[in-house]
Amino acid sequence: AVPAPSDEISGTKIMVRNVPFEATRSELLKLFGSFGQLKKVRLPKKFDGGHRGFAFCEFLTRKEAENAMATLSRTHLYGRHLVLEWASKEEDGDGKIDVNVVREKAKRE
Repeated sequence: AVPAPSDEISGTKIMVRNVPFEATRSELLKLFGSFGQLKKVRLPKKFDGGHRGFAFCEFLTRKEAENAMATLSRTHLYGRHLVLEWASKEEDGDGKIDVNVVREKAKRE
C-alpha cells in the first residue's frame, strides 16, 4: 500500500520519474487519465525541445490520484519502470520546477 500524502503534500499531484524519452504527453494523458479526471499533465522540456525524463500528473481528487499511484507504481513504459511519488510543494509550487530538489532526490536513491 502506498502511504497517504501528508498535509504538506497536495495529495492530488504525482511526480513521475524515469519517463522514457520517446514517451509523449498524450501517452501519459491516456495512461493516467484512465484513473480519473486529470487537472494537468506537465512534461518539462529541455532547451533542445526534448523532455527531461520526468512529469507531473495532477488529478481533480485525492482518491483518483491514490488509485493511479497504487496501480501504476509497478508499470513499465517503453521498457522503463515508472517511478511514482507524491509531488511536494517545493518541487512544483508555482508551476516551476526546482531542478536542484529533483537532482538531490535522484542522488539519494
